[in-house]
Amino acid sequence: MVPNGWDIKSIEDIADVKGGKRLPKGYLLQPENNGHPYIRVTDMYDGGVCTSSIQYVPKDAVSAISRYKISTKDIFITVAGTLGIVGIIPRELDGANLTENADKLTNLKVEQGFLLEMLRSPLVQNHIEAEKTTNAQPKLALTRIKGFQIPVPPLPEQRKIAQILSTWDRGIATTEKLIDASKQQKKALMQQLLTGKKRLVDPETGKAFEGEWEEVRLGDCSQVTSSKRVLKSDYVVTGVPFYRSKEIILKSKNIKLKEILYISDEQFNSLSKKHGRPEKGDILITAVGSLGVPYLVKEKETFYFKDGNLLWLRKINELEGSFLIHYMKSEIFQNKIDSITGGSSQKALTIIKLATLTAPRPRMDEQQKIASVLTAADKDIELLEAKLAHFKQEKKALMQQLLTGKRRVSLSS
Repeated sequence: MVPNGWDIKSIEDIADVKGGKRLPKGYLLQPENNGHPYIRVTDMYDGGVCTSSIQYVPKDAVSAISRYKISTKDIFITVAGTLGIVGIIPRELDGANLTENADKLTNLKVEQGFLLEMLRSPLVQNHIEAEKTTNAQPKLALTRIKGFQIPVPPLPEQRKIAQILSTWDRGIATTEKLIDASKQQKKALMQQLLTGKKRLVDPETGKAFEGEWEEVRLGDCSQVTSSKRVLKSDYVVTGVPFYRSKEIILKSKNIKLKEILYISDEQFNSLSKKHGRPEKGDILITAVGSLGVPYLVKEKETFYFKDGNLLWLRKINELEGSFLIHYMKSEIFQNKIDSITGGSSQKALTIIKLATLTAPRPRMDEQQKIASVLTAADKDIELLEAKLAHFKQEKKALMQQLLTGKRRVSLSS
C-alpha cells in the first residue's frame, strides 16, 4: 500500500542497469595517475568512493574497456564479494572505469539522491541480504537488480526527501571526520607521551616531570600465565561468563556482548581455588588470530577465560594498570609483538614471548598522569562515537518513514 500519488516501479522502469568490466587478460592496474582511473569494490564505501588508493588503467588497455565507465550522474551498486554497497562517485572520478564486480544505474528518470537513499534503505537491502544467505558465492545478477521494486513519489517530493536525508548524511560525515581526527591526535599524543618525548606537568611541583625512564620486562613486573582448560562439554545454560578471544576483543572496545558462554559456579570456584581468577588490574591479551588486543580487568567482574587463546598478566607491580594498557594498545608495543611473532606461518603469542617484551617505567605518579590524559582522549572519542551511532539510528528511522510515505514532507519551503 503506497500513499496517494505514489507509484510502485521496478528499477528497470526508472534507470538503465549496466555492468562494469575487468581489465583485459595480461594487464594489471597501475598506481601512477595517467588520467584513466579504475574504481574497484575496495575503493567503495556506503555512499561514495575513497580516492586515496585509486588505481589506473594502463594506456594500452584503455580502448578495450572504454565503454564501461561511470559518471557523477550515475549510482553504483556492488554485485560480487561484498554485495549491495551503493553510492555516487566524486567529481574528480567522473568518467572512471568501473569494476566488473559492480553495476551502474544510469539514465535515471528519478532524483539521483532519492534513488540512492532508496537503494541504501532496508526496502532494497533486505532483498540483497536474502541473496547473501541463499547462495554459497553470492552475486547480484543484472536481472535481479532490474526487478527490485520500490515506491516512487512525485519528483518534487523525491527532491525534498533527498534534501532532508542528505542533511543527515552531512552530519554523519562531519562526525566521522571528527572521530578520525581525534583518533589521529590521540595516536600522535601516545607516541609522544609513551616515549617520554613530551613530559606532562607534575602537579606537586608545577613543572614538567623529570628523570630517566627504565625499561622493564613484563615477566619481571608481573606473573605471565594463562587459564586452565575448559571443554565445550563444560558449558552450561547459565552461570559464570566464559570468554574467548572474540569476547575479549569486543569488551576491549566497550561493545556489549550479545551472546555469552557460561561455566557452572562450582567449576569456576574450583578453577579459581586451584589456579586463581582474573582480578581488578589484571590484563588479558589475545594470543592467536587477532594478536595483541589487551583488556584491563575492571572491578566487580566475575568471569573465566579460554586457555591458550588468551594470556594473563597477574599481580602487576611497578606499572600502573591503566598506563600499561595504553602502552600495550600503542603502535610501539604492537610492533614489538609483530617482531617476535612475524617469522612463523601461524602467528601466536606465547607466555615466554610475552614475558620477554618490555615496557617503559616512569615514576608511578607520572604513569598515572599519562594514563589520565589518554583515558580522557578515549572518552572524547567515545562521546563522538555515541553521537555518530545516534545520528545513524535517527536517520535510519527517518528513512523508514520518508521512503514509505508514512511521513510526508512539506513542499512549501
